[in-house]
Amino acid sequence: MEYYAQAYGQNKMTLAKAAEEAGVSLWEMMEYARQKKIPAQYNLDDLEHDHKTVSRRRLKAGRGKDK
Repeated sequence: MEYYAQAYGQNKMTLAKAAEEAGVSLWEMMEYARQKKIPAQYNLDDLEHDHKTVSRRRLKAGRGKDK
């Protein structure tokens, strides 16, 4: 897990990718990075991207539901 956490800290991969590659949950990787004092690699562009992704998924999930 150390290798992937460091790769995340060096902005070589996302936190989600680091967790996936290490075979742990996103929450486990977040906690590990926090314990190792690896700064979050998250900026305004990341926030905007995540907001768009969540919005698209919410719209998609809303389709096909009985109302």
